[in-house]
Amino acid sequence: MEAFLRFIFIIFIVYYGIKLFIRYAMPWLLTRFMKKQQEKFNNMNGFPNNNPQNSRDGEVHIKTKKSNNVKDDSDFGEYVDFEDVKE
Repeated sequence: MEAFLRFIFIIFIVYYGIKLFIRYAMPWLLTRFMKKQQEKFNNMNGFPNNNPQNSRDGEVHIKTKKSNNVKDDSDFGEYVDFEDVKE
C-alpha cells in the first residue's frame, strides 16, 4: 500500500510540474525563440536593427524612395463616362 501511495504522489508531482512548466516557462521560451529567429531573419535580409530605445514617443520617420520614372498618360486614351440608359 505504501508503494501505491508513493506512486500516486509521484504521478501527482510530475503532473503539476509539467502543468506549471507549460503555463509559465513555455511562453517565455517561445517568445525568446521567436525574437532570436526574427533577429536572424532581419540580419540575413539586411534590415536595420529596430531599437525602440533610440526613438522617442511620437516621433515618426518615413523613408521613401525617389523615382525618376514619370509616366506619360497623354497617349493612354480618352475618358468615357457611362450613364444608365432608361427606356
